[in-house]
Amino acid sequence: VNGEHSGRPYVVPMASHEGALLASYNRGCKAITQSGGCTVRIKRRSMLRAPVFLFDNVASATDFYRFAELAETKDRLSKHLVENIKHCMVTSLRAIQTDRKVHLSIGIDSDDAAGQNIVTYAGDLVMRVMKKWYSADIPESYIEGGFNAGKRVSVLHTLIGKGHSVVVDCIVPKDVVQRVLHTTPYRLQRFQKMHSRTNEFIGGISCTAHVANGLAAFYIAHGQDPACTAESSAAVTHFDIVRPYPGCTNLEEFHLYSSMTLNTIIVATVGGGTGLPSFKAARSILGVRSSNELAEVCAAVALAGELSFYAAMESGEFTAAHWNMTHKY
Repeated sequence: VNGEHSGRPYVVPMASHEGALLASYNRGCKAITQSGGCTVRIKRRSMLRAPVFLFDNVASATDFYRFAELAETKDRLSKHLVENIKHCMVTSLRAIQTDRKVHLSIGIDSDDAAGQNIVTYAGDLVMRVMKKWYSADIPESYIEGGFNAGKRVSVLHTLIGKGHSVVVDCIVPKDVVQRVLHTTPYRLQRFQKMHSRTNEFIGGISCTAHVANGLAAFYIAHGQDPACTAESSAAVTHFDIVRPYPGCTNLEEFHLYSSMTLNTIIVATVGGGTGLPSFKAARSILGVRSSNELAEVCAAVALAGELSFYAAMESGEFTAAHWNMTHKY
């Protein structure tokens, strides 16, 4: 894994009852390793909570929206949160009005913690101080009005994201695709694009093969919140072909370009269940030192699963693999 917080090979514990799944991810990891590894970058890190403020009509709501969007209001809120909540670095404050409701989305960076509890405390504090600072009456407010889309898949998680927003790519040489994945770069990227177009046709939000499989197995093994798989699966996979040398026009000679955008990886190395013995043991095997490193490895594993799944489908090996590894005996 060639990231800014990682830079070596990893042995990755995963937790699943499905043998074919583990074998498939192992094969994808083998393909990436034999290609020289993958490149991973974390674009941003921000956990979200969005308390909602309810008014009697749209006029009153708009007045509050304008107040919440003032630069001085945001600066005052950010300062108040940092001063009153530990490990709370404010990354964003965004007001969103829907009819007579105003959602105030709060983004924080909580270092190596996932931040789901800390950002909830931040949301509660914002609710209390806004009632004091705002000159007019706020009839009702709630810690969450649905805009955060917690524990469910949403376009919000694909576009804006929360937690670690990560991108990963890898160029897999033709010979590795043939030897390890049992297909060719041209046929593999053609199948992936067909699969992706079909997903768009049926209204899918997660434009991937099966990223939830690997995320769930990774999260469970390392003491993460497995319910966050719902949000984290809002990802995008992309395959293409690249010339092996300038001027090459034979599509069958091209290498495979593979990439993923995972804007909502929610992982931590402190807090929650991360300190329990089995999960500490798994992270000890993995050898990660921070949530950033854990997120980079998670993204690499996700890409490995996409490579192997699409290859099994394209080569016609998918059914036999499940039969031989799961049902035959």
